[in-house]
Amino acid sequence: MQRHYGYTESKYFRFFKCGEEIGFNFFFREYYAALCRYSFQFTKNSEAAEEIAGEAFSKLWERRINFENTPSLKSFLYTVTRNSSLNWIRQQKRDLQRAKGLAYLTEEGENVIMQKIIEAENYREIYLAINILPPKCKQIFQMIFLEGKDYQQIADELHLSVNNIRVQKARAISLLKQRLALSFFVSTLLNYLS
Repeated sequence: MQRHYGYTESKYFRFFKCGEEIGFNFFFREYYAALCRYSFQFTKNSEAAEEIAGEAFSKLWERRINFENTPSLKSFLYTVTRNSSLNWIRQQKRDLQRAKGLAYLTEEGENVIMQKIIEAENYREIYLAINILPPKCKQIFQMIFLEGKDYQQIADELHLSVNNIRVQKARAISLLKQRLALSFFVSTLLNYLS
């Protein structure tokens, strides 16, 4: 195949393999646009496609002594471009996942975080209030709500009447309501427990 300056493709290949710029420039002119288009078909991003094609030529130049002929060079360029394009897509997906993970830093995300903090603080207040209940009242409250025991089981264990257990539970809830700042969540929770 005849080219300008009277050189054939095989002569440009020899120039390229010897590290002469004229050989590199020939192959760059021949394949760069096609590689950009090839990469764009994967990435749908022209800037990324141009960068990927340019990097493919950079890798080609670094490995120029490894090529035996123009078809191996061409195959290398297309393979590197395809792999780099797929890697670029994977990186974009990872970046998108990271961005979604950081959505908590947006205003909406901050509201979710604030709600979780308020919820945790409410539980902390309840826990602290339970710990300052009178001992028998605290014990019965914990046996009912934390251990899931029924009135009869507690009455049998503590040698008390079932009525006494009910009275202690009501007293615990009343004391908790008095001690806690009655946020909507806390009052709803305590009303549910009653």
